Amino acid sequence: MDKPLPAGASAAIGSFDGVHIGHQHVIESAIAAARANGAPSAVICFDPHPQTFFHKDGQPFRLMTLSQQLHAFESLGIDYTFVLRFDGHLSSLSAEDFARLILHDTLQLSHVSAGFDFQFGKRGGGHAADLVQFGAALGFSTDILPCQTDAKGNKLSSSAVREALLAGDVATATAILGRPQAYSGEVVHGAKQGRTIDFPTLNLRLGDYQRPRYGIYVTRTTLPDGRQINGVSNIGVRPTVGGNIELLETYLFDFSEDVYGQEVETSLLDFIRPEAKFESFEAMKLEIQNDAAKARAWFKSAGGLETT
Repeated sequence: MDKPLPAGASAAIGSFDGVHIGHQHVIESAIAAARANGAPSAVICFDPHPQTFFHKDGQPFRLMTLSQQLHAFESLGIDYTFVLRFDGHLSSLSAEDFARLILHDTLQLSHVSAGFDFQFGKRGGGHAADLVQFGAALGFSTDILPCQTDAKGNKLSSSAVREALLAGDVATATAILGRPQAYSGEVVHGAKQGRTIDFPTLNLRLGDYQRPRYGIYVTRTTLPDGRQINGVSNIGVRPTVGGNIELLETYLFDFSEDVYGQEVETSLLDFIRPEAKFESFEAMKLEIQNDAAKARAWFKSAGGLETT
């Protein structure tokens, strides 16, 4: 903790991985309380994610980088974000000590909003009901939001987004998030084999991101200058060329600029097909041509959306 919030802030607290629609409702609750009390609004989140801290050798699962989260919080109208370093000390605090030492003494919050499944303190010993009780004793108000669901009754959760991505169900992931799932990273050099078949690609490493179903996706990539370029992407290991490194490889339509070393963000818009191994480069080239044609048709059917 480097710099305390202004005293009396109204804060939403949680991991908020994905900042999906359910998370947004929790954050909106904190903003509403801030406005009612004439206080600044804030989000309290954790880095690293507690699951990463406790399972350092676990499978990648993140839906967002911290940078993406901060941008999402800002876009929702939050005044401040306070990132709690999740380490051995923080994880060892009892639920009561976390409420008293962190939320009350250090952050001096006037209000805390959280989801119904929020857990805090050593081994997740504190639950939403405990937060309400501690708040009443320590002098901050609380708002615990119930389980958030969509119109069909499906739970709006980070786990549901991960399940949808693993199934290649882009539509469901997008509906829960309120926007497409997006992968941000530095453009790296690949094997440059795409150039040999007239499909040069922009390559990103997947890092700590949740791996979606390996396959071909309709995508849109945002460049550092804000331009958004339509394209088609492969996520996987490229079995036809003997690949063994997971990459997000994107062929950008009508684009030939050098963007190596730049930070870009690629969003998944639709799933075309699973990743496949082809008998030859020529067979792979023909299928990629077909994939690109399907992606272009998707953009046309989506309302004539053009590269901007």
